[in-house]
Amino acid sequence: MATIKIMESVDVLSADPKRPGKYDRWITYTIDGTRTDLLIIPAEDVTEAKIREAIQKKEAERAKLVGKEFTI
Repeated sequence: MATIKIMESVDVLSADPKRPGKYDRWITYTIDGTRTDLLIIPAEDVTEAKIREAIQKKEAERAKLVGKEFTI
């Protein structure tokens, strides 16, 4: 099981054209103190449970590609 540490959390105006005038929360976190990543969640939806869910989903997607090699 990975250890997640939130390094920073800041609200910024959303760049999503479908969310004019709304804010997103940018969350910078580390995984096991070795890798840093950024998560963006609509500010109105931020809860600890939503953060955990979003990180788990993002890491599952990332894991599908880790170690794959492509020839172009």
